[in-house]
Amino acid sequence: MLESLTISNVGIISEASIELDPGLTVLTGETGAGKSMILQSIGLLMGNRGSTELILAGADLARVDCEAKFNSTACARVLELVKESGGECEEILGSGEHSLLLSREISQSGRGKIFLGGRQVPAIVLKDVSENLIALHGQSDQVLLRDPSKQLELLDRAGAGLVVSTKTAYQVALRAYRSLCKEYDQLRIGESDQRSRIFTLEQGIGEISELKLVTDEDIEITQKISVMRNVDDLSNTVGRARELLAGSADFAQGSLSESVLDQLAEILKSLEHACELDPELETHRARVVSASAEMADLDSELGQYVTGLGADPLELSQLETRISELSGVKKKYGPSLTDVINWHAQALVELESLQNRDSRMSELEGEIEEALAVMSKEAEALSKARAQTAKKLKASIESELSALAMPYAQVAIELDSLADPDSWTRSGKDQIMFMLAAHEGAKFLPLSKSASGGELSRVMLAIEVALAGEDPVPTMIFDEVDAGIGGAVAVEVGRRLAALAEHTQVIVVTHLPQVAAFADRHLVVEKKAQAKSVQTTVARVQGEERVREITRMLSGLPDSEHGGAHALELLDLAAR
Repeated sequence: MLESLTISNVGIISEASIELDPGLTVLTGETGAGKSMILQSIGLLMGNRGSTELILAGADLARVDCEAKFNSTACARVLELVKESGGECEEILGSGEHSLLLSREISQSGRGKIFLGGRQVPAIVLKDVSENLIALHGQSDQVLLRDPSKQLELLDRAGAGLVVSTKTAYQVALRAYRSLCKEYDQLRIGESDQRSRIFTLEQGIGEISELKLVTDEDIEITQKISVMRNVDDLSNTVGRARELLAGSADFAQGSLSESVLDQLAEILKSLEHACELDPELETHRARVVSASAEMADLDSELGQYVTGLGADPLELSQLETRISELSGVKKKYGPSLTDVINWHAQALVELESLQNRDSRMSELEGEIEEALAVMSKEAEALSKARAQTAKKLKASIESELSALAMPYAQVAIELDSLADPDSWTRSGKDQIMFMLAAHEGAKFLPLSKSASGGELSRVMLAIEVALAGEDPVPTMIFDEVDAGIGGAVAVEVGRRLAALAEHTQVIVVTHLPQVAAFADRHLVVEKKAQAKSVQTTVARVQGEERVREITRMLSGLPDSEHGGAHALELLDLAAR
């Protein structure tokens, strides 16, 4: 509910501070006193367009502040929105309620600021929050009558437990269906690309598997080919090394110097003689012996190497073919043979995943079909629950309208179902339209097209009274709900507003004393002319002051004796 409203420089209101209570609050006053400015101020807090024309002449800035109190369980969405925007709600300890400050500024520059819980927010956030806190029913604010989704919410409120349980079951089924569809769509996205990828993987895996690769075999084969291509050079150079090492038959002719082995033999002879003179040289002699043996082994191994050298043309051709194959796969999957082997291993894993995806898609098709059947069943159950509720709500609204000077008004609540499950929403497959035939013989038309402004307000009052107690918004505001009525009908309007106020805070702008008499809090809006300006004040009236205001509303004469008696009679009627 709204606890306080502070208005600065809006319209003809320079400063006004209004304290509000639970129950029924009425705003009265002469025409042009500023009652509409109060409603426009509340409209600004509901996200309505802010125009510089609303700024008081001579002022730079118009501002509206409001403190709202709400139940954190019933209005959990408000808490969520405030937290998302970075604002703060003050918790009222021990009450289960929170307090929230909403503010709106309009400057002459055309730039405005909106604050929610102390944090500046976009207008759309303010609108979302206020729609959960305030319902404004006026000739130009019939949101519920223009928005089919809001009308559906009204119907669901009327259905209470029956609709809530079936709606919950439907929403569970909807989530399951959409989750499966989302998974299927994700798998299907780029399906042609996946087919191409599978083909690429299969081709690569087959090509690499056929080669039966061995790590670093390309290095070994390259080395072997190099040897086979250079047999003559190797034979000559290794042969020359052997000649230097062990000598050859040409030594006798003096073509070569003495070989390494011959020189080692001479060294050994010298050291053997030296050892006879000094035994400590034995270690050095032994090393020469070891070196001679090592060189002899080396000569033998080099001889074997030269003997084994060969260049079989067939083998060389096979090796060159193999190295060409390895080079080909390295270009595709490399750059190294190790990279190719790793690609092969990873490709096997990816291919299995893609093949499993195909299998999962087949499974999903069956699961989606089953989930659709369940969702369709729950959606149909929800539609039936709404159809039952619509009959009862129609009768209740028509009964209320009859007492509100619309005795021939007929209401039709048309429900239509969307055939395509993909167009269904969390609210179900139903589309709704409240229709009204306001007078005898009138055609049924959508509510917003079939009634005058005052009638629309009465229709909303009838709907809200019919739904009283069914989770209403914390604050309902009615503007000109009494347009075009009077007498006993006006008394009935006041009585119904008071009944509605037992369940939620109700604020009414009225010109009817019969309505004002039912108020729990009576506020008078008064305009006072000053030297160079006009000042509007909002004051609570009680006791004699209230009797005087209702007398004014009855007769136009605040001090009329007969009017005063009538005012007291009305107040007594309302009290009873």
